Amino acid sequence: MLHTYEPADLDDMTMREALDAVLADLLDHPLTTPSDSLFTVLRHIDLLCHLTARAAGDAQFGLAYDHADAADQARVEPLSRAAAHLGRATAHYTLVLAPIVALSKSDAQSTLQKQLDAIDMHSQLSAHVHATLRALSDARTCLTTPQPPGGLAVPAPPPPGQQAARLRGPRLPPQPGH
Repeated sequence: MLHTYEPADLDDMTMREALDAVLADLLDHPLTTPSDSLFTVLRHIDLLCHLTARAAGDAQFGLAYDHADAADQARVEPLSRAAAHLGRATAHYTLVLAPIVALSKSDAQSTLQKQLDAIDMHSQLSAHVHATLRALSDARTCLTTPQPPGGLAVPAPPPPGQQAARLRGPRLPPQPGH
């Protein structure tokens, strides 16, 4: 089933459910053609921004208000760490805009040059989408992994089966110099 969410759809979900919903939306709506992808990228950026602001706001609520209960206060550290990863996901996904716009332009370049440029643009897209999925996975780990006293995170078990392959994203070719 394809998922298509808007920011308002996330408001009645827990933070973890909202994160999973955004991840499902990103995976269900891959960037296939540049002309259709611009709208998808903008919608995904909207979802990521909403999720990031919500995590930061919930963490701030747990710190700033005297009437926040113990459960709200206990969620502050995981939420603030998750918000940092969500911000990173938003930044990476925003970097997808430039290659999408470049791929959607038609100009008078030679066919060979267009093909070479398209390969570079697709490589950039793949790298940023992969980094976005990794950051979302890291944010989810912050929300699901218990924190021992002292703030050192317990390593999270890998996601089960097929979800682990989906979270890893596409395999990228080795970069020169690595």
